[in-house]
Amino acid sequence: MYSNNRTFDEECDFITQISPFKYEIAEEFVPNMQSKAIFYVNALLKDLLFDELRTYSSHNNKGGGFLPAVKQLGNVASLPGIVKVM
Repeated sequence: MYSNNRTFDEECDFITQISPFKYEIAEEFVPNMQSKAIFYVNALLKDLLFDELRTYSSHNNKGGGFLPAVKQLGNVASLPGIVKVM
């Protein structure tokens, strides 16, 4: 499992809001990402999503198996066979 010691703000540097509900995760977010990752989220879920990333980052990424949704998206984009975002 991938781990690093980035702060929440450093993690957020890889995430760009494209529109009110659309976000993009840069390819450098996790190792071996084959493409950027795109996700859509409403305001309520956005707060939850970024809160879990903040919690993960504040515990030096030692969540006891817990991996935030945005990290899971990055991991999916690093799977063999992924070539581009649709």
